[in-house]
Amino acid sequence: MTRDKIIAMQTKIGTTPDGFWGPQSIAACQRYLRQMMPTPHPFPPQANVTQFYGPHGVPNGYTPPMRTIQLPFTVYFENSPKRSLRVHERCADSLLRVFNRLAQAFPTTEERRAAGILTFDGLYNPRLMRNSSTAWSMHSWAIAIDFDAARNGNQTHWPTRAVMPLEVMECFAAEGWTPAGAFWGRDAMHFQATAP
Repeated sequence: MTRDKIIAMQTKIGTTPDGFWGPQSIAACQRYLRQMMPTPHPFPPQANVTQFYGPHGVPNGYTPPMRTIQLPFTVYFENSPKRSLRVHERCADSLLRVFNRLAQAFPTTEERRAAGILTFDGLYNPRLMRNSSTAWSMHSWAIAIDFDAARNGNQTHWPTRAVMPLEVMECFAAEGWTPAGAFWGRDAMHFQATAP
């Protein structure tokens, strides 16, 4: 993100608009997004996902209970258009509401493309977390979704290098989803149906 965009975001979240994204800005952004989340929170902390969602999926084996949602706009997975997604049944209604919020926040195809929300990079993928031999990715429960990975990668710092708009994070936070960029400082492509 440019310095001007960071200053505008700092103004919006109520911290010193100096263009420097440090501890004060991080805390202000997290506070800003937490205040948007429903109370009580609809999803568990990441440590308690099995108790809430049940077992994770496994390659060529068990698949979590999923439901298909019809999207209000087309997204593209490896250039293939998709108008529906399969997601864990316990967060399906919530993800559909997220997409409806995104459709309102970014009403044109050009705005959606600029925000990165037309580039869908995965939802259900039963696998271990990166750099772990025991912990399962939230994608293994079909409770995490990725957008625009090329510009918002796992090790790309948000917001100084990653470009995921705060307004996308707001749409997810309003439904209780954790935007990784704001809460981890990286992996801004990733949003998961867990409490931060």
